[in-house]
Amino acid sequence: MNDFIIKILRRLGFNRAISYGVLSRVWGLFSGPVTILMIGTRLTKVEQGFYYTISSLLALQLFFELGLMTVMAQFASHEFVNLTWGNKGQVNGDPLAKERFIDLLSKGAKWFSLASVGLFVVLVPVGLVFLENEANARVDFSWRLPWVLAVAGTALNLFTIPFFAVVMGSGDVMTVNHREMVGAVVSSVLCWTVLALHGGLYAAFAVTSGAFVISWSYLLREKPEMLKLAWHRISGKAGNQDPEARIYWWREVWPLQWKLALTWVAGYFVFQLFTPVLFRYQGAVVAGQMGMTLSAANALLGVSLTWINARTPEFGKLVAKRDWFQLDSILRKVILQSTVVSISGATVGALLILFLQQHFQIGQRFIPASQAGLFFSGIVFSVIAAAFGGYLRAHKQEPLLPLSIALGVVQGGATWFLGMKYSTLGVTTGFVLINSVITLPVTVAIWNSFRKKWHTA
Repeated sequence: MNDFIIKILRRLGFNRAISYGVLSRVWGLFSGPVTILMIGTRLTKVEQGFYYTISSLLALQLFFELGLMTVMAQFASHEFVNLTWGNKGQVNGDPLAKERFIDLLSKGAKWFSLASVGLFVVLVPVGLVFLENEANARVDFSWRLPWVLAVAGTALNLFTIPFFAVVMGSGDVMTVNHREMVGAVVSSVLCWTVLALHGGLYAAFAVTSGAFVISWSYLLREKPEMLKLAWHRISGKAGNQDPEARIYWWREVWPLQWKLALTWVAGYFVFQLFTPVLFRYQGAVVAGQMGMTLSAANALLGVSLTWINARTPEFGKLVAKRDWFQLDSILRKVILQSTVVSISGATVGALLILFLQQHFQIGQRFIPASQAGLFFSGIVFSVIAAAFGGYLRAHKQEPLLPLSIALGVVQGGATWFLGMKYSTLGVTTGFVLINSVITLPVTVAIWNSFRKKWHTA
């Protein structure tokens, strides 16, 4: 069945990598409504608020990842121009490029091992303190142990990032998308099972556990040689290394990483602050409505970004070859495809929520349909801006940093103030205005300026 669908998508012009990405997002479009239905029928309104607030708090992993996944993928794409994958994850090709690739992988693995431990140690108490505010209302369900387990699962997933980042950067987008698709299916099924068995908030842990089980199963089965290469370098068993084959982290990686890290941290305040703010000021029920709407918006965003993410490694390789014509040509195609998908999805999503609110009780678990439509339209502007951002970052630079920081401050402040004063209407209106008036126009202006500067030089 899977191969049959892949063949159909390839006949429609999608390559295998994008096909798996599309299938993953299509699964999200199918599983999302099922999950929403399960949450709406198996959790109380207060439990729903806790569930989605926990999901938003888990997104704080951005503060530990600090953009390194994207940076590693970009560096790997430049090194893998002269490399190929061998059996079980062996790396073959130019010796110098191979050594730099392995050095990048091992240093990335060190970073994420420390980040995973740090995430668990820091995030567990932070979440317990934050969620305790609503828990003082004497809720009659378990939330502390589910929170701790969900953080543990997130930490285990975090440690897989460097390995899949270099696989993505190598151009093997198909593998990454396939793993994501299988992980999404397993996570959804586990989540539904827990909810069906009245497991309550343990469903949050089921989602994270499904992802890390699939990720580690793939790495141990398909890329054991890559894991060995990283371990030998980390443990010092690889012997002395040629200085020319080293990745000098603070000189090569960090100048891009710290900029991207600030961009990602700012992104939390742009996309993830809605539910925690409403949880704090409007209560768990309103936070749950926003969280359920946000989950639908994230599905729309994920589907729309499939075309952009699948082409990111190709962007890096074209920059390395200085093939500007092909680079611009692919960007135009990506923008057209992702824009059509995002506009279509936003329209269908808003109409579906309106239908549910008019005919079914579960529709009241969302914010009002008019506000959901506003929010989804803001996603469309974000998707288009993301395409230009991927193009710029393929040059190993981050010219969008000042804009990202400004957006984090403006959007974060708007979400806090408008959410506190005007609830969901405030945060949705602020989101679409900022994305349409600031994010997209300024991003396009920056892209145009730097594109002329780099390509002329």
